[in-house]
Amino acid sequence: MFAPNAMRTPTKNLSVGVIVNNVGGYSRGVIRGITSYANARAWTCRLQGVNGLHVFGRLKDFDGLIVQAATPQQVRSLAAAGTPVVNVSSALPAGRFPSVVSDDVAVGRTGADYFIRRGHRHFVFYAPDDRRFVKLRHSGFAARVRESGFDSSLATDEATLTSLLAVGEKPIAVMGCNDGAALAALELCRERHWKVPDHVAVLGVDNDELVQSLAYPPLSTVNTARQRIGFEAAAMLEAMMSGRTDPAPPPTLVPPTGVITRQSTDLLAIDDSGVADAMRFIHAHAGRPIGVEHVLSEVPLSRRQLERRFRAALGRSILDEILRCRIDRAKGLLVDTELALPQVATASGFASASYLSVVFRKAVAMTPGAYRERFTMKA
Repeated sequence: MFAPNAMRTPTKNLSVGVIVNNVGGYSRGVIRGITSYANARAWTCRLQGVNGLHVFGRLKDFDGLIVQAATPQQVRSLAAAGTPVVNVSSALPAGRFPSVVSDDVAVGRTGADYFIRRGHRHFVFYAPDDRRFVKLRHSGFAARVRESGFDSSLATDEATLTSLLAVGEKPIAVMGCNDGAALAALELCRERHWKVPDHVAVLGVDNDELVQSLAYPPLSTVNTARQRIGFEAAAMLEAMMSGRTDPAPPPTLVPPTGVITRQSTDLLAIDDSGVADAMRFIHAHAGRPIGVEHVLSEVPLSRRQLERRFRAALGRSILDEILRCRIDRAKGLLVDTELALPQVATASGFASASYLSVVFRKAVAMTPGAYRERFTMKA
């Protein structure tokens, strides 16, 4: 990560080319991150579509480039230009250019872990795309499922996905390689009259606003830190343009911020009705200071019975789940709002900011302040 306060005052108005697929939700988020950095500096940013081949013929017009290139021809043009380049595409082979990209293995693991925590036992990864970032997401998903003692299937086309969903034991958890693939899975379920999320729970990636507007039911998604990627890419490019860093710095992998739950996955795939009822209560009251006793008041079981059945179904205690839900809520508030830490604590069901800090650090291995700084942009 590059420190903005190390910046030297530029001697001229720098021209930065931003060459991305500006239709996609990932790219739009990256662009927002770049502009949040560039607006505080004397940069002129010129946005170009990555498919406009004429752009790659005049790369020397720019002082620096932030690119989402993928084709061999584009890579050759970038290498020949001699202009500082930062890559923001996981589709590009690792190490070809200095890069700030999504940690796509972590994206896949996050999706799998989300389904596992909600009690799912049957998993499919839908990848109608063979680009590098898709393979990385699938590898993370499959590895996390295996670690939990389960198997997952890979569908690379609609026919395979249809076959897997038709014969598989329900409910089935489907993670699309991105929101577009997840939208296609939703449409398939509607055509086949499979209920979402009762029969098939569907999860996407990237929180693409356009795709989200088309999804019914509303689509849950792994929220990649796209703006953070753009911001860090701009900071890396600035260091390269001013000669303050190695021209080939190690790649920066930016992990996802978590999962945004919407209706397409809003089902607890737990056979034990008592545990399922307890989980629904905990999730519905994640922002309130509830304890185990409040959960017990909603479920006709003794504490000993519910604790035993809870651990059997989910591998953790009731209190563990309460704290996990509070931490997830706190993460969202830290990234998406400017609430002070005491307000975040109150809105997440913690008695104090100090208690939130202790629990947060134990669960996330960093303080709430460090987490906020990591996933928000401050130029």
